[in-house]
Amino acid sequence: METYILKKSDRKGKRFLIIMSDRGHKHHFGSDVGKTFVDGRTEKEKLAWEARHRQDKNWNNKHSGIYYSRHLLWGKHKDLKKNIKDLEKKDDIKIKVEI
Repeated sequence: METYILKKSDRKGKRFLIIMSDRGHKHHFGSDVGKTFVDGRTEKEKLAWEARHRQDKNWNNKHSGIYYSRHLLWGKHKDLKKNIKDLEKKDDIKIKVEI
């Protein structure tokens, strides 16, 4: 099982960084100023966000920021920890949180 690390991003304009240490990849995601489902946006706003982004080229690509925004910030739950658990189960990974 691979272990990923979730940290605050050091990139201007981005909120989080996921590091896929086993693969040598890292992906910055989420706006540092925008509000997401885990920040209290409504279900209606979540559906609008999904509709805007569903056609994005990397919607289902684990090697893209939109994938992690989709599953962690706009996931099933309004709780980031619960969304992390769901993604760990879905992708058979472990996410070490260093926020």
